[in-house]
Amino acid sequence: MRKIKIGYQLDFRNPPASTISFRELYHQCLSQVQAAEAMGFDSIWLTEHHFTDDGYLPSMMPAAAAIAARTTRVTIGTFVLLAPFLHPLKLAEDVAFVDVLSGGRFRLGIGQGYRAEEFEGFGVARAERLGRTLETLEILKRAWTGERFSFDGKYFKFRDVRVLPRPVSRPYPELLWGAGAPKAIRRAANLDLSFACVGGHKEVGIYTEALKAAGKDPSNYSIVGNRAVYVAGSEEEAWRDTRDALMYQAELYGKWLSAAAGTTDQSKVLIRPDPERLRRTSVLGTAAEVRDKLNGILDATPFTELIVVTQLPGLDPAKARRSLDRFGNDVLPHLR
Repeated sequence: MRKIKIGYQLDFRNPPASTISFRELYHQCLSQVQAAEAMGFDSIWLTEHHFTDDGYLPSMMPAAAAIAARTTRVTIGTFVLLAPFLHPLKLAEDVAFVDVLSGGRFRLGIGQGYRAEEFEGFGVARAERLGRTLETLEILKRAWTGERFSFDGKYFKFRDVRVLPRPVSRPYPELLWGAGAPKAIRRAANLDLSFACVGGHKEVGIYTEALKAAGKDPSNYSIVGNRAVYVAGSEEEAWRDTRDALMYQAELYGKWLSAAAGTTDQSKVLIRPDPERLRRTSVLGTAAEVRDKLNGILDATPFTELIVVTQLPGLDPAKARRSLDRFGNDVLPHLR
């Protein structure tokens, strides 16, 4: 039998045209978290960005703490936290706190970021993103020993510091590297990190081959990917409910990704506002149709964990909850 874990992802986005408050959206999202745990989901995942018109979750660690306080079993992960914008000692403290609060259920997925607006807003040079992230990883591992240490890097320097409490997880919470480009994916394997996959079969293949080339067993690592999933009475109803939210999301990502790639041609980027493509690549339909589509994805792509994204930006939380309930009752039991 396939060994697969199923997660649920939230970004707490509230587009300008929304008719509900952030407070109400947050309440509804946290209610979905508790429902997902009760249904048997294995994990909850958060994703972040900054300086957006829809309030895309900017504060992952407070959100993770809120989820830790409302759950008892699910792991809580970041898909992914943008490391260049945080001081590594502060990040080490925050992660340790959430890991202790949750009883060792925290997982830290790290990314380098790519949006120029974010680097400009935080006063960090985009050219420094890899170096800062690599130093952050080294500092985190040393900080989580609970022992005093000093560090003399290119970007961070400090002497005789100690971070307490230590995380409950030993030797520290699971670390995942978020990447989509081949070179960055191979770096995840070389750094001995699990993989927060931006992509699918091709990207997973690059990662597993890099692990094998380094003499590592892929079964010892998490390979986590996500998909937009919506369960309704029909595929047409599912598309009707989600179309505007999917297009809104794709338009923003298309703009961000093409700008990062130095082009205005959005046809070259992974996520773009193409309705036919979105309808085809999203997992929409009846419970039976969603089961079949997800089983096909999992047969073709050896994820160890699949994250379901249902609370799309601007989607009525009541509709998202209805889809979540249908998924938990009629799809989830058939995926394992």
